[in-house]
Amino acid sequence: HRLSTRTAPTPAWRAAFTSAQQAVALGRYGQADSSLLAFAIAHPASHDAAESEFWRALFALDPRNDHHSAAEAIRALTAYASFPEPRDHDLEADVLRRTAAALMALSEATAQAASQADSARTQADSVRTEADSARLARASRDRTREEVQRLRDSLDKVVTELTETNQ
Repeated sequence: HRLSTRTAPTPAWRAAFTSAQQAVALGRYGQADSSLLAFAIAHPASHDAAESEFWRALFALDPRNDHHSAAEAIRALTAYASFPEPRDHDLEADVLRRTAAALMALSEATAQAASQADSARTQADSVRTEADSARLARASRDRTREEVQRLRDSLDKVVTELTETNQ
């Protein structure tokens, strides 16, 4: 933290931030984000609007947030950094930005690994299907050979009987 020369938070910011904190405590992240966004829109050039972006980023990264998003956190942190100094959470924002970037990379790697696993399962299923087809074909060929042999044996028997009868 840097020492800040900023003035005390405005009552409007305290109210918006308190509302957002209470919403997060109840798991209502969308409501918290809406409260912070409404404040930032109403007070666009204020120091507290920067704070609003910082907290939106933090809440966007919370795993309890059903709509957590590292990309949204990075967007909010970029918006936070665009406000003029002094800002209260530059160090934390940098850590959060790196964390969000790492989460995005992990998410992409996980998606790629899942895709590769799906491809491997599909290939394995295809190989199993081919092996099953080959087994069935061999079994059918073996049954056909047995039937042909049975017919040959039967024909040989008939030929032998005919030969004996004609003699």
